[in-house]
Amino acid sequence: MTPYPGGQVSGQLTLGDLALPSAPNPLFASTSADLALDSALWGQPVVFDNHFQVHADELTEVPLPENGGVTDDGKTITMHLRPDLRWSDNQPIQAADFRFWWRLNQDPQTGAILRSGYDQIDSIETPDALTMVLHMKRPFGPYLFYLPLAAPEHAWGHLRPIDLQNIVSIYQAPQVTSGPYQVERFEPGKRYVLTPNHAYHSTLFHGPYLAGITYQVYPSVQTLSQSVRQGTLTIAQGYQEPDLPLLRGLPGRVQQVSVPTASYAHLDLNLDHPLLQDLRVRQALQAAIDVCGLLHDVLKDSSCQRRVNQVEPSPSLYYDAALPTAKYNPALARRLLAQAGWKTNRTGILEKNSQPFMLRLVTTSQDPVRLAVAQVLERDLRAIGIQLTIITYDLNSFFGLSTRGGVLATGKFDLALFTYFNGPEPDEAYSVFHSSQVPGEQQPGGSNYGRVRDAQLDQALEQGRSLVAFSARHEAYQRFLARLNAQVYMLPLYCELNLLTVDAHLHNIFPDANPSLNTWNIADWWLSS
Repeated sequence: MTPYPGGQVSGQLTLGDLALPSAPNPLFASTSADLALDSALWGQPVVFDNHFQVHADELTEVPLPENGGVTDDGKTITMHLRPDLRWSDNQPIQAADFRFWWRLNQDPQTGAILRSGYDQIDSIETPDALTMVLHMKRPFGPYLFYLPLAAPEHAWGHLRPIDLQNIVSIYQAPQVTSGPYQVERFEPGKRYVLTPNHAYHSTLFHGPYLAGITYQVYPSVQTLSQSVRQGTLTIAQGYQEPDLPLLRGLPGRVQQVSVPTASYAHLDLNLDHPLLQDLRVRQALQAAIDVCGLLHDVLKDSSCQRRVNQVEPSPSLYYDAALPTAKYNPALARRLLAQAGWKTNRTGILEKNSQPFMLRLVTTSQDPVRLAVAQVLERDLRAIGIQLTIITYDLNSFFGLSTRGGVLATGKFDLALFTYFNGPEPDEAYSVFHSSQVPGEQQPGGSNYGRVRDAQLDQALEQGRSLVAFSARHEAYQRFLARLNAQVYMLPLYCELNLLTVDAHLHNIFPDANPSLNTWNIADWWLSS
């Protein structure tokens, strides 16, 4: 962090984005824009930084087994509040406010977006105004990600939970908040104007340092980049890789910032397809794809630095640097396929029992980079005798639930090219790889699109959920990653980029590995003259 030089809050910052928050309230936040504004408006018990390290924010310390904050084998978690926390209306933030938030979150009438995870809390005691004791239903590994937040019981307590979404001053432009800034003005469809919350305190952050923040929405990336060139934006986000040509030749006062994300573009393999159930075939596909050549040709990455070889890429604390990276080896691919009984016919296509080796690759439409990647994959596989057909779908059709005929959820593919974005909590892998999460009638929202069913993976993921000590969880996820890598259930390819433009006078910008959280430390942003 660059220390603030002192003095009064000063400087007006304008943040440009392509989407305006629809519900900047942690109970209802669901979009990247919601999360971006949440960091300005709301404090949190703990906060994860851009390296996925956890820090105390509203708490005096992070509750861990090592410091006595987690006891009873993980079933009791004690949270100690800072004594100087206050709401933006200067009322004290107390332990009861955190219990109030949790009760709202778990009440179906509230309509909270994310209830899972918080439902692992059985009850909350508040022995005094600064202490919360969470009694868990069972030891729950991801507990730090699901510590309850605070809601202003003194301001909302008289309302019915079902009414919260119908009140603009709570749902769209919350007036009683706990973060470094507060809403001064909300112009629907256009902007939020924020002013400092002088009642704000934090264990990690020291601001607010800015006199005002305007969160401004733009209708297109063209108008966004034009405003950057005109000098009307201090920071802008929402760019995608196809937008990079718009960022060439920026004025000297503007810096283009590019940070690898904790994401992995990858190929899902549909393991319900009999052909792909043969490990030798999956290994052959892996050996046949020239990932570094793909990065060079499509993404202009001549160093191959963006290559990803696992589903917990850096900066995940569970990243396994010892996992081998598959080498491009088409000769090995051919040998493996021959061992599996595939022979080349006179047209150059592999055959087995008179059936040609043909695969359908599905991906999203209106993404020129992803389509170009798919075409390189088609070329690489054709070189070893596999015929690939590329089919594109709109986002709703591609990611739709199984009950709505979603392509991934119903398994209407052989290979699927898309991206997963990771956060600090590896339990996200449970919904993607645990056998109970295969989409279907019993699990319409499951995300195990590859139809992975592996008892060893299940056991490791379940242990990662039920163990609370970092060392024990780390060991479980290392076993998960090793098994996933050895069985080639998925082909990780490369990480996405988090792209921003930033005025050179803005300090303490540390873009996050999750592009939705670039404002994670907005409390400490400041402008020099």
